[in-house]
Parts: sequence; structure tokens; C-alpha cells
Amino acid sequence: MGFYDWDKMRPEEITELYSRKMALGENIMVAQVQVKEGARTQTHSHESEEVVIVLKGAWRFYLPTGEVTLRANQMLAIPSGTEHSSEVLEDTVAIDICTPTRVDWISGEDRFLHHDPDQLLWAV
Repeated sequence: MGFYDWDKMRPEEITELYSRKMALGENIMVAQVQVKEGARTQTHSHESEEVVIVLKGAWRFYLPTGEVTLRANQMLAIPSGTEHSSEVLEDTVAIDICTPTRVDWISGEDRFLHHDPDQLLWAV
């Protein structure tokens, strides 16, 4: 059993546009994410089922079935193994729930998903 207080937790900065606070259960992960307009997540899939609940802002997801834009008090359930990507249309605060726990979030291996590959071309 665990107790978490979002107000007392220090956010983990994934990029300059994306930060999160994570609460872990035995088989579930709940994160409060704060993402700024322009943040992108590259196309990926994972074994976890994922539920995203937008509390404030606007976040567009690209799914095999088409685009879905979430706004305050809207939720998207992404089944396990489904390829998806996203872009943030307005500064957004959301709750992200994954089961089973996303090991790549704990290890930090997911960080590359939140970097825009076009931003790396500036030196070319």
C-alpha cells in the first residue's frame, strides 16, 4: 500500500516540455503529467493498457483508427499493443494510468520517445 501527495512530489523532467510525477502500485502506475504546447511523443506501442485523462488543455493522439483530441474532462483508453503517437495542442495537465506498470518509465528508457528527431538536425 502506498500514499502519494501530488502537491508534495517533485516532478521528473523528461524534456523541457514534458514532466511527470509517478505513483506505483503492484500492477498499476498512475502519473500526473504536465506537457507544454508543442510537445510530441513518437510512434510507439507497449504491453501496458493505457488510460489518459486530460484535466486541463488539449492533447491530440494519433491511433490506427484515426486522430482523437482530448480536452478537459475527456479520457482515452489505448489497448495493449496499439501503436500511437501524440502532440500537445495547448499546455496540458493529465492523469496517465498504465497497467501493468511501464518499466520503461521507471528506468527512463522511454525518454527518447519524447524528443523530436527533427530537433536533432540543427547541426547538419
